[in-house]
Amino acid sequence: MIGKTLIVYSTKTGISAEVAHAIANALKTSYIIDVSVADLKDGKPDTTTFQNVIVGGGVKGTDVYDDAVDFLGADFADKKVALYFCCEDYENPKPQSTEVSTRKVLAKNATLMPIDIGAFGGCTLKHGRAVMDELNMDRVREWSLELGKKIIELNLLNVVPSEYAFQFFTEIGKNTGITATSTVDFAEKLQVIPIQSVGFHFQRQDFQKWFKNIIGDEELVKRINEINIWVQDDEKLRKELSTAIQNRINELPKTM
Repeated sequence: MIGKTLIVYSTKTGISAEVAHAIANALKTSYIIDVSVADLKDGKPDTTTFQNVIVGGGVKGTDVYDDAVDFLGADFADKKVALYFCCEDYENPKPQSTEVSTRKVLAKNATLMPIDIGAFGGCTLKHGRAVMDELNMDRVREWSLELGKKIIELNLLNVVPSEYAFQFFTEIGKNTGITATSTVDFAEKLQVIPIQSVGFHFQRQDFQKWFKNIIGDEELVKRINEINIWVQDDEKLRKELSTAIQNRINELPKTM
């Protein structure tokens, strides 16, 4: 399950807000990800129901806005966190500027390891007014698409709630009592379930339905569909399924 994504930002000129909504639009339209956007000036939002959190902050000189720094001091547990900065460094901020901003914004949470960090141009403030708008929206869109792909791949190895677990049967009405709550868990359980369960679910395409509708892994579904449905030896079928699933697991990035 991909889960919900929260984008929060701190801004003085409106640039970080513009970027937040551009990222949200890209994630919604390109990946059908459920996204909410919040301005930190309205207070720290509750992150409990979100699996992915993107935090954006403006930068004045070398100082990231306090609201973003303070927000990142929270405990994000197993959430995937990404960062972006809008700074006075023209359209393509220097890597060293991004590194400095990253160190400062994570000063209150040394254990946090962002899955990605983006930096885009901003605008310069003079006498409290915004001048020299250097926001690079092409880079924002490019980064958003890269981030969306990463979010999906990282979430494909998530553990799903027990009510969404795969339940292994040997036939209709005969539950083995064995369940799987993630792709990794499924691969392990596939090795120990009764052999009758393998053929029963494969013929009904139950494996594909679960990986598509619950896990969200279209690529794995495609690979399972490529296995010959007329395989008569269920142990051979178990082996082919195991190989396809384990290969997919090995391809996916592990949660940082």
